[in-house]
Amino acid sequence: MAIDATLAELVLTVGPPVLVVLYFLEGLMVGKLLHPSVLLILYLVVTEPGLLVTTAVAALCVVSATAGQLVLYQGFSDESGDRSWFDRTVPYLDRLPSVVRHRIGTKRMSFINRQFDRYGGKAICISNATPGFRGLMSVVAGLNGYSRHRFVFLSAIGNSIYMVILVAVANGLLEAVYFLPEYDIL
Repeated sequence: MAIDATLAELVLTVGPPVLVVLYFLEGLMVGKLLHPSVLLILYLVVTEPGLLVTTAVAALCVVSATAGQLVLYQGFSDESGDRSWFDRTVPYLDRLPSVVRHRIGTKRMSFINRQFDRYGGKAICISNATPGFRGLMSVVAGLNGYSRHRFVFLSAIGNSIYMVILVAVANGLLEAVYFLPEYDIL
């Protein structure tokens, strides 16, 4: 078996679970530095998995990112009766608010609070569809006591829009590669 085929099989097998974990961490804002969006685009460009697999991987990444954002929201929400379950399931959840507040900074946090007060639920959806601001409204929604069901619904919509954009970028890159001229180096 050639090394290229083995490497391709490894990427096809390991790629989706790694992406799901990375998007969960990104939803928690812990994985922001890992750039799972770049890895998703690279995965789609390198493997060209087809419509069914692309849709499944994107859907799993949406669910994973939304779950991470829900855990983050839950860490900042005081109204939840399930807080003890989250505290037992996610280690160090009680430290999460202070870590996230420190990473976001006071200037950015005041901007986010103003936008949330002005736009409410629309801000959750739009922020999840915008690179650089993804997941920031999880903190604000939790602190403001926003409805958990509405938060999950709007987060999933925003994450879905973001995934559609990433898949479109990957497809655009694939189309651009087909138009490149072939050169014989040897």
